[in-house]
Amino acid sequence: MRSILSMFAKSPFKPLVKHMEKVRACVDQIQPLFMAQNSGKYDKVASIGDKIVRLEHDADKIKDDIRSHLPQSMFLAVDKRDFTHLLSAQDDIADAVEDLAVLLRIKNLVTPEVIKPTLDPLIEHVVFSAQSACDLISELENLLEASFGGMEADKVAKGCQQLAEYEFEADKKQFLLAQQLFSLGDAISAADLMLWNEVSKKLGGVADKSEQIGKTLRIFLAK
Repeated sequence: MRSILSMFAKSPFKPLVKHMEKVRACVDQIQPLFMAQNSGKYDKVASIGDKIVRLEHDADKIKDDIRSHLPQSMFLAVDKRDFTHLLSAQDDIADAVEDLAVLLRIKNLVTPEVIKPTLDPLIEHVVFSAQSACDLISELENLLEASFGGMEADKVAKGCQQLAEYEFEADKKQFLLAQQLFSLGDAISAADLMLWNEVSKKLGGVADKSEQIGKTLRIFLAK
């Protein structure tokens, strides 16, 4: 297997894309995780949660390898600090997904029927947002070849703007879910309400971290 260092010798963005592939694998488990939880299949929740933890650990190993082999002097079209900020933003997405998996394993959490019409669109939207961020990272090689200009730069800039819009929509969906949760009163225990509120925040956090990918890429395009 080629080392991260040999990949850097060819392109500084190849290991970054490799890391994002693991992040995407984490994101792809969000909907199966909630489908199992909503169906009361708690053994499957635990199994998917374990898979997410392993994937996040794999992503961490790639991240650490990139950081430890990052040359002190890099002849990049972007600032080294911006490069590491982008890596951190990617890592934050995987961390947020792992946090979701941990929260849903604290107890056998029952999904109130009344929140499902609000929860499901939020989950779907958050996954779409994160996958869109992953797609932008896959464009880095093309962006580099285009010297961060031309049609490729326009395409990435548009994607960055869309990520900001997706995050805004996620905030609105998250707020609606919070409203529903806190209107349940005695129909839900205080412990379940607290956990669901944290789950809602972590879902929003995945969208927040995805938007950060766009913010960092905008810095690339501005230089």
